[in-house]
Amino acid sequence: MKGKKIKALIPLFLFLLHCHLSLGQKTDKVYLKNGDIITGEIMSMKLAMLTFKMDGPGTISIKWEEVVRFKSDKVFELTLRWGTIVIARADSSFYEKYHASNNDLVEIIPIKDKFLRRLTGDFNLGFNYTKSSQILQFNVNTNINYKIPRWEFSVKFNNVVTSSGTDSTVTKKQDASFAVMKDLDRKFYVAATLGWQQNSELGLNNRFSFAGAAGLATISDNHNRMLLATGLSVNAEQSVETLLYTTNLDAVATISYKRFYYNAPKLTINADFSTYPSLTDWGRVRLDGSLYVYVEIFKDFTIGINFYDTYDSRPPEGALSKNDYGVNLTVGYIFGK
Repeated sequence: MKGKKIKALIPLFLFLLHCHLSLGQKTDKVYLKNGDIITGEIMSMKLAMLTFKMDGPGTISIKWEEVVRFKSDKVFELTLRWGTIVIARADSSFYEKYHASNNDLVEIIPIKDKFLRRLTGDFNLGFNYTKSSQILQFNVNTNINYKIPRWEFSVKFNNVVTSSGTDSTVTKKQDASFAVMKDLDRKFYVAATLGWQQNSELGLNNRFSFAGAAGLATISDNHNRMLLATGLSVNAEQSVETLLYTTNLDAVATISYKRFYYNAPKLTINADFSTYPSLTDWGRVRLDGSLYVYVEIFKDFTIGINFYDTYDSRPPEGALSKNDYGVNLTVGYIFGK
């Protein structure tokens, strides 16, 4: 009787094994300009780079310009250059329905992708020391993004600590934020951000803020991104001279630009600028700007230059200056791109 039960289970076992192997097969096909056809699994296409996993070679990166077409029976989140986001199979009916070509696709994400595969970001460290002035500066910054259909979540952290050995002065510039962005049709989006800042040069001990904005992706193609947004921000700030907090309401206008090259060496440029005209402290204006350029020296490891500039026309009590700026050299690691 026991033997009969085992025999009865064998067909079920073989069926489940077949299903498992079928699900694990890499059957996506990519057709290249040079005539090659490669078979594997499409992991993603972001920033004009297709990440493709193959048996044997493993995970490789292919310039999107080298891809003629691809074929897959999986469902993807497909972002088109005019802002439309589609959940569909990338078959002939998709291209016909949206009058699209490969050049119109700016991002491809498998809809059943794993959590870790949806994460992208970078981690950077910098260290500078000048003997003549005995100034030591250490900085760390990280940026992590997670994207699902029509939604993007991001966490950012920046820390710059400067120590002067001549008078034992230590200054800090720190900020952290959590942001949520929802894509709308026709390149429009809405966003909300929770943030914290500290800047001893500008007399700021703590600033907690919440901002809401609506924006437009004015440029969105395989090598450029430009986002414009405007909205309102409410914040509570504390100076280095007091324990009390003051509440402010500001208007917000931001511009973000990203440019990336995939020739040797791989080069990426990130630029961000924000202005905060105060609505409750009339005449006060705050500005935040940054420019970050980095080069990939070998796979996923970078060297870069980060420039930042922060200005407050009416800084909190105890400020040493109205303006704080700096240039940092960094080494970093990027992932998920």
